[in-house]
Amino acid sequence: MAATVPAVRTTAQQLAGDPLQAAAAALGVPGLDTLEVKASGSDYLFGQAYDGQSAWPRFDVPGYSLWIDYRVPAFREERTRAQGQNPPRGGGNQPIRDQRQLWWVSGATAWNGDGASASAAGRERDQRPSDLARRTQIWMTPHGFIKGALAAGGAAAVRSAERNGRSITSVRYTTPDGVPLEGTLDEAGLVERVETWVGTPVLGDVPLEVAFSRYDTFGTVRFPRRIVQKEAGYPVLALDVVAVTANAPGRIDVPAAVTAGRSAAPPATPQRLAEGVWGIPLGPRDRSVAIELADAVIVVEAPDSEEMSLRALAALRTVVPGKPVTHVINTHIHFDHSGGLRTYAAEGATIVTHADNIAYYARVWADGPRRLSADRLSRTGRQPRFEGVVGSRTFGDGARRAVVYHYAGNLHHPGMLMVYLPAERLLIEADSFNPPPTPGQEPNAVPNLVQFHEAVQRLALDVEQVVPLHGRVTTWDELLTAVDTYGRPRSRPSSDRSTR
Repeated sequence: MAATVPAVRTTAQQLAGDPLQAAAAALGVPGLDTLEVKASGSDYLFGQAYDGQSAWPRFDVPGYSLWIDYRVPAFREERTRAQGQNPPRGGGNQPIRDQRQLWWVSGATAWNGDGASASAAGRERDQRPSDLARRTQIWMTPHGFIKGALAAGGAAAVRSAERNGRSITSVRYTTPDGVPLEGTLDEAGLVERVETWVGTPVLGDVPLEVAFSRYDTFGTVRFPRRIVQKEAGYPVLALDVVAVTANAPGRIDVPAAVTAGRSAAPPATPQRLAEGVWGIPLGPRDRSVAIELADAVIVVEAPDSEEMSLRALAALRTVVPGKPVTHVINTHIHFDHSGGLRTYAAEGATIVTHADNIAYYARVWADGPRRLSADRLSRTGRQPRFEGVVGSRTFGDGARRAVVYHYAGNLHHPGMLMVYLPAERLLIEADSFNPPPTPGQEPNAVPNLVQFHEAVQRLALDVEQVVPLHGRVTTWDELLTAVDTYGRPRSRPSSDRSTR
């Protein structure tokens, strides 16, 4: 058996001569095709903060593994997750029990799960296409970054300078996907940081950065013991590395079910919930709801992105032609419920949200540059209009009433709003009851369900139909059964069937 060759300790003279080749030698890049990393730590759910001043909610990750094939490029990432916060504030279907997440990319294909559960991945939480985001993640590893810089050749910009008494080398290049990366190397040629920018619907353009520290030698490579990744200034992943294997064997094949299942988004076909009330499905789990008044339309929720809002508006015009959308009701600030708001603001609609959210939207919409995330609102220059709800707000035209209620005390978000139509006995809600795939199964986030149920009882609302903004339409009877079955005692955590 051939002896392994350890990574080379790089000198300042070597860095000055050819920084990228010296860094490659220091890290053990030559001859490296695959890499396996084992770690533990925490992850954090982007866009799901408890309120506008909080970081993304934290989850424990007792087990983490990553296998990368730099040649394809491809990776397999597996996380075991457990509840990290108590009380469980914010999004992410908290509290969770032990959860396994498995994410893949191979070339231009990304998917989640394995075996019979494998399914094509859509978009990441920040709305980047999953295949692009996961390929970018490969080039943001220390060895991937140097491999990418070497492949870029003369297109990579390399500059060395003194900074705070240290010799730092800056490297900039663009990946084959067109993603600009910038990284810094320390005096030993080790990658300290890699950064890029991501365009997001809510925050605008935000930094995505990974910091590496406490390098150690693992066989033929050097690799950081500590990794912290941040997006928009808050951590999204923090790992303590325990093992690294260079050229670990493995192979990634795209499942046939994933290849066969890839298709364009289905049309948003409105579903009649009651006379003049329409559900607009916008994907496997998201919907908006349109409420028709005599001379206007009110839309409840603008999920995820401008693309979804444009699809909703196009669908709405097929069933309610000629009436303007005058108001869009935002149940809370989580990005899967607010990413499409700016599209309605560009159309002239007033955004109705809890009063405490207005300052948040004014700040984040004004702060972030939008070179990568230009949208209709940024192009029109229109100033968005907001209306804050304190307690309740009633819309009506004599024939129909729609009442917006704030229900305080929910751990999902402090400014949660629901919409009640008394004549139709219909209640629209978000994230307080996401019905499980099969009636009778335990729902996620049971404490939030119990608190929501108690709020509806206090308001003495007569409800027959429940319209969640995630998942299938259901009945108040099913909700009551879930509360009676799983809501006592409240402390028992619920399982989580989510993927990403």
